[in-house]
Amino acid sequence: MRKYCTPQDFKDAELILRSLCVETDCFIDGKIIRARYLVAIDDDPTSAFYTAYVYHLIYQTYAYHPFVLCVGGKGPLSKYTNERDESEGDKQRRVCIALGVQPSDIRVLDKGTNTGENLLDIVLSVSSSPGRIIMCLTGRLSLRLRQTLLYLDRQYADRLDKQAFDEIMRQGVYYYVPEESVDDQMQLYNCKGLAGGLLLLSEVASIYNRIRRYSGTLQAPLDFEVPREVIEASGRLEAKYPLKNGKLGFTYVWQFIEAWSSVKWFKRQIQVDLSRAIKFNQRQLMEEFDFLGKTQYGLYLKRSLA
Repeated sequence: MRKYCTPQDFKDAELILRSLCVETDCFIDGKIIRARYLVAIDDDPTSAFYTAYVYHLIYQTYAYHPFVLCVGGKGPLSKYTNERDESEGDKQRRVCIALGVQPSDIRVLDKGTNTGENLLDIVLSVSSSPGRIIMCLTGRLSLRLRQTLLYLDRQYADRLDKQAFDEIMRQGVYYYVPEESVDDQMQLYNCKGLAGGLLLLSEVASIYNRIRRYSGTLQAPLDFEVPREVIEASGRLEAKYPLKNGKLGFTYVWQFIEAWSSVKWFKRQIQVDLSRAIKFNQRQLMEEFDFLGKTQYGLYLKRSLA
């Protein structure tokens, strides 16, 4: 599989990820904005890493803790990689708590089965007390999520109060999307480094495909023109990595078997690598935020990381 995933594939993936993602907009003049809610979402714990950072940054800046929404149901991948009966939202919560987020500040929303339903849960959860929201996202998810949110009132017109939705959007939905290279994203703990990069490349291959397929129906049309070289790169990856695009055939079948067997075989190593990544982020947070060392959580970390 490592020979199958070529340097050109990763070069194409880098181009797509740079071009088809949302830029961070939750800082004004270098200062984090005041936000009432933070969102950790999907099956990648990286979202929880980002959320915990912003959570502590807001406390350091404004001396209050925002609420944290941990979002995601039981997906086709997470049901094999998570703890028994643990949803994606539960996993995000577990990681957030390990990184110092107070359990009382966390709300788990794990009934959704797709991006639209996850966003609907967020909107319904905050509609009674709206405020600024910061979505803490991986780059590969960011554009799909934003474009879906912009059309959410059309997709779920029968379940959303239009006035409440408009008020949430008026308050503001912002994004924290740190730059990530392909190497940054190819980790064991999020499964993207398995099978020589097959799972990451399959996901990247689907980004433009989903934009093209759902634009104007489930997602708002893009407000920029996708460069030709990005379209060409997407076409090459789509043809080679059909897992997320639903194009059945021999390639789909053997890549599915390769991906599934890798996840099953390395399940224990995936969990061990997540523990390693959590400890790494704990150290980073302790170095970044001096006030943590004076808290009960910080005292516990000093002992456990010693």
